[in-house]
Amino acid sequence: MKNVKNNKINNNKRSRRGVIDAQFNWIFVMIAGFVIFLFIIGIVLSQKSAADKQTSITVINQITALLKGKQQTSDIYSEITFPRTEVTFRCDPDDGTFNFRIGNSVTNQLPVEIIFAPQSTSTNKLMVWSQAFMTGFPVGAFTYITTADSIILIFNNSEDNRNEYAEDLFADLPSNITHKYITSLSDYSSFKKRRIVCFEGYCPGNFGTGTADADYLKISPGQGSGLYDYGNVTFHKKGSNGAATNSVMPYVSKAGLYGAIFSDSRDYYTCQMSRAMKQFEIERSIVERRLFLIQNNLGEGECRTTINSTLDYQIIPMNSDTKLKWSNITDLNYNIKALDLRNINLGFNSCGPGIY
Repeated sequence: MKNVKNNKINNNKRSRRGVIDAQFNWIFVMIAGFVIFLFIIGIVLSQKSAADKQTSITVINQITALLKGKQQTSDIYSEITFPRTEVTFRCDPDDGTFNFRIGNSVTNQLPVEIIFAPQSTSTNKLMVWSQAFMTGFPVGAFTYITTADSIILIFNNSEDNRNEYAEDLFADLPSNITHKYITSLSDYSSFKKRRIVCFEGYCPGNFGTGTADADYLKISPGQGSGLYDYGNVTFHKKGSNGAATNSVMPYVSKAGLYGAIFSDSRDYYTCQMSRAMKQFEIERSIVERRLFLIQNNLGEGECRTTINSTLDYQIIPMNSDTKLKWSNITDLNYNIKALDLRNINLGFNSCGPGIY
């Protein structure tokens, strides 16, 4: 009996040990399976991250090549498509640097390119256009960027009164970039990416006084000048309880006006134009040295007189600095017209090399 009892006890111990061993095996299998699962997930995520990074690098290289190429061309439209992502453009007013970034990738510096664009946009297509920045001599090309889901609304608050400036602007923008000539905003209130452009006395609200519940850019051409000569642009921002803000900045030339239209803020526009004015001063000094060399090789006569007058009155530095301010812009507009005329005279009198 005693042996039988001991055998039962031993059998029970072995049974319990077997149950514990089976449970432990299942726990081990579950842990091992979980570790393998995490390992596989890690590989997938790592490959996805590497693929995303490679895609970002490819897109950055493509955009960089396109934007740098625009510096050598004028009035050329291009576009580039890529997987939808966030594109950021940043102009630093403190040090005058400019860069862009795709998603969370590293920033890419563009030291000389003057680019007007939305500061941040989620898109899968960039639409790119360029215009020459002419100041009596070529300074470079301005590049303008928008997206396929953006729209420029050229607004005239009167169906009865024609606005020739608005009609000219509508006709001059490239057909590839979505833009409309409108007299009412009601059909476009749902557009998130809209740029409303209007002219003095023809803006939304109380005839441009700033009471409209919408952001817009108001253009005020200079007195007695054409649309693309010079003037002011007002960046109107709607506020709560009707407390709107209006920031006024000058513009000069067609390229400069388009820069304001394609910029989504006064600060961004001012930063890029300040960079452009510094480039103007560098180019002006080069043209000045060139004219001194031409002057030294000319005898007395009409050609030398034209070069002398140009050096004395037109190819001169800004009064105090190269900032984007009204006094500099009005002087620059006057010099642009005078330089164009003097360049024509040099050609008419067979003087050889022109101003540019």
